[in-house]
Amino acid sequence: MNDTFLKACRGERTDYTPVWIMRQAGRNLPQFRELNAKVDFLTICRSAELAAKVTLMPVDTFGVDAAILFSDLPLMVVPMGIDLKYNEKLGPVYTNPIRKKSDVDRLVVPDDPEKGLSFMLDTIKQLLPELKNKVPLIGFGGGPFTLVAYMIEGGVSQRYFYVKSLLNESPELFHQLMAKVAKFDASFCQAQLKAGAQAIMLFENWGGILSYRDYMEFVYPYVREIFTSLKKEDKPIIYLADRLSPIYEQIKDCGADVFNIDFRVRLEDAIKRLGHKVAVQGNLDPFVMAYASQERMESHVKEILAMGKKAKGHIFNLGDGILPETPVAKTKALVEAVHRLSRKS
Repeated sequence: MNDTFLKACRGERTDYTPVWIMRQAGRNLPQFRELNAKVDFLTICRSAELAAKVTLMPVDTFGVDAAILFSDLPLMVVPMGIDLKYNEKLGPVYTNPIRKKSDVDRLVVPDDPEKGLSFMLDTIKQLLPELKNKVPLIGFGGGPFTLVAYMIEGGVSQRYFYVKSLLNESPELFHQLMAKVAKFDASFCQAQLKAGAQAIMLFENWGGILSYRDYMEFVYPYVREIFTSLKKEDKPIIYLADRLSPIYEQIKDCGADVFNIDFRVRLEDAIKRLGHKVAVQGNLDPFVMAYASQERMESHVKEILAMGKKAKGHIFNLGDGILPETPVAKTKALVEAVHRLSRKS
């Protein structure tokens, strides 16, 4: 197996800088769009056979150094008692959002983490033989606050009105909700690692909507709790703390082995603030890959690679998800450039 990605996560020496691309499975892949035209998104996620097929697509198409389990964050809390539907225009929608104490009380934390999500663990089991001589598999997890925010808002939000209102009006109730979700989140992520995933990545996509004080009070303790439980599996933990760069110094000891850096931050500055106990992942602007000339794209790659050398370990990635409009040829060119230019240096 090509274990370059795992070595970089651990800060070990590699022959080149490994690269994979956030949201690489789906979005800009013609073969995924063809499949999605025949089978709806939720059915693909809930079918181990189809989800495994989509997970493998970018490995075979782009030559990336890691696969990530194909799924979607809102699916993760359905076993707790949330009703999920997919709206063509709005995306994932919860028909019974969490807004009051009785809503929090009715949520369950399943004793068996497989309950309701066995299809994701079955996907991992199907993937392992396929990836045995290829690349490692990254498990897919949600940051606890991001999962809670979806549950309260009922889906994607622009204002975050309900989540921030509940946090301020009923802080004790908000803690109760966070504790429930964090407990289930930890057990399910641990189940993925036990099933064979070689690393886990938690996506805290909504963390940046909070103030410093609110993040440290309502989120950080639960993130540490989750990561502490996952440490027992002795596999790399990647944390995407989106737009939380202003508080890197305060959250660098959360327990993550790798921090995903968004494209709004200069990578070298992020490394200085996080210190040398953790590796970094990132952080090219997706528009550079999609629209820049080869020469301009490579100049960005060279700069990021040079800064990445100063970290404990560096995995090249985008600083956000791949744009659906990105040509396949551009994605292949980026992966090839990272491999070639990092070998030269």
